[in-house]
Amino acid sequence: MGIDIKKNYIYNVIYRLSICILPLIVTPYIARVLGAEQVGVYTFSSTVACYFIMFGKLGLDNYGNRSIAACREDIGKRSRVFWGIFTIQILTSILSILIFILLVLTVFKEDRRVYWMQLIYVASILFDVSWFFYGMERFRLTTIRSLISRTLIIVCVFTFVHSDRDLWIYTCVMSVCFLLEQVQLIPFLFPLVKRVTLKKEDITCHIVPNLKLFVPLFALSIYNWLDKIMLGVLVKSTTVVAFYAFAENIINLPKGILSALDTVMLPRISNLVANNRIEEGVQKMKNSIRFNSFVCCALCFGIAGVASNFVPWFFGKEYEPTILLTMELAMVMIPMSIVNVVQTQYLIPFHREHVYMWSVSLGALTNIILNLLLIPGLGASGTVIGTFGAELVVCTYQMVYIRHIYKVNQLFKTLRPFVICGVLEFAAVYSLGGLPFNNFLRLLLQICAGGFVYLAGCCIYVIFISKEYRSVGNIISGLKDSM
Repeated sequence: MGIDIKKNYIYNVIYRLSICILPLIVTPYIARVLGAEQVGVYTFSSTVACYFIMFGKLGLDNYGNRSIAACREDIGKRSRVFWGIFTIQILTSILSILIFILLVLTVFKEDRRVYWMQLIYVASILFDVSWFFYGMERFRLTTIRSLISRTLIIVCVFTFVHSDRDLWIYTCVMSVCFLLEQVQLIPFLFPLVKRVTLKKEDITCHIVPNLKLFVPLFALSIYNWLDKIMLGVLVKSTTVVAFYAFAENIINLPKGILSALDTVMLPRISNLVANNRIEEGVQKMKNSIRFNSFVCCALCFGIAGVASNFVPWFFGKEYEPTILLTMELAMVMIPMSIVNVVQTQYLIPFHREHVYMWSVSLGALTNIILNLLLIPGLGASGTVIGTFGAELVVCTYQMVYIRHIYKVNQLFKTLRPFVICGVLEFAAVYSLGGLPFNNFLRLLLQICAGGFVYLAGCCIYVIFISKEYRSVGNIISGLKDSM
């Protein structure tokens, strides 16, 4: 296969980092200029907009990706599949936009101008064909357009947003740039597809399988987006929502790194399955679990260790409640990374939608129950516990299902050395938090010390303890073998 998956992985890491680094660049400025209350208003309104985007796209990100990957070598079939799926996207997007407009006119009477700006964001789904390029494994293109739009956002935010009265301008900048990000791909689409005459069946055949992937996507949104809405409603404070949102912004950076490999591997394994290379696809999933475990433990324990120093320095003392939330959310990454690998590299490409659907639906139910019980008493920490509980339930369900190819004790055996090294990393990093240096130098020392302790611990395990890993290089063989 001529497509270089190593390059695709690097491109997708850059893409994910561009998504995550943007908030980290503008957030200190926005946090101080807009203030916690206005940031909370933006977070709440953008979460509402995300739901309408999700309903407009249904399960297309995964379904479209998988469908195009399965037929990418045949331009005739590829074109028919694309136009059939895209027709559904246009119809559902228009319906979603109309309902959003109705709600802005009737429900969202406060901060209405902000919601009108969010309408531009919702409208961007009409032009979102990124799923097609993911299926074609054209990650370079999607990365370049992301870098362009993210750079534009940074320039515009620092140019036009100067006070707490500029919330609507900030929202407009974000929404317009996201719209431009989607439009940029359209000219590159037409050389890859041709005009076809669609029959009714070319459209309707995609509805049911698409909905099967939408149900788990909706369930996932409950503990990705609805948790912030529930937090805002139950504690009646947009400021608390802002604290939680900023903690999420920090965690989204390592989450983006971890999910980069999953996004790249979904079309690759889907193509292997379509060509009946089943064992090869399963092995790639196993290798990815090992690689993601290595990276995940380094990141989550490292972030937890530096949070008490990083948050006040980066956001300001007003956001100190974000410290504990960041440390708590970091632990969610461990079950989440396993879930992401299993569902994107096994359940979806192997057409196990029913397992995907039931597992995340059970997780969503767990999240709602825990949120209702814990948020009134614990506030944002209750939201974190609800999210962790949901991810743990989903991970357990999926691991039990795939036990015939990957036993649960295999997972514990894979995670154990990395968790131990991560705990040592956390201890080293956290102990350096009281050094009498300026915040930046102290943070730099913490990162270097944490990285050294983690890698040294992994090397000691490899050389003196492990029988499975025979060299340091084999720790990351999950990545090499996958490629």
